[in-house]
Amino acid sequence: MTFKSKIDLSFSIMMIICIAAVAAAGFSPFFLDNPVPLSAAVIIFVIIIPIILLLILMTFNTRYTFHDDYLHAKSVIFGSKIPYRDISKVHPTSNFISGYRMMTSKDGIEIHSRSIAFGSLRISPENKSLFIEELKKRAPHADYQDI
Repeated sequence: MTFKSKIDLSFSIMMIICIAAVAAAGFSPFFLDNPVPLSAAVIIFVIIIPIILLLILMTFNTRYTFHDDYLHAKSVIFGSKIPYRDISKVHPTSNFISGYRMMTSKDGIEIHSRSIAFGSLRISPENKSLFIEELKKRAPHADYQDI
């Protein structure tokens, strides 16, 4: 069973600002009085375009998939496989700015596990209640707080 990541307005605005900032920084030399050498232009495009594409893909391609033995949270080049047996605590969170996260909404959950790099992962499944229901079936031993 796979869940897409919920995308809310505040995250969308933040991503638009990030993409605009990267684009402005990368393309500003083209608007200066001095002409940009061809080699510099190529380097700018080779660096800036992939960064912008990565930001867009990370926004719209984040998925959470339930497998037989683990939950797989995946976002383009980043991913975490969380064995159900290692999940210790699950609780709501609205912090999508800091920490290890693959969430695109303020309405998320934080999963604590010893197998996650920083001890917890913040995610924001589109259908949160159905996601939690499925997670409870697969990790009934976990402490579900305020859910």
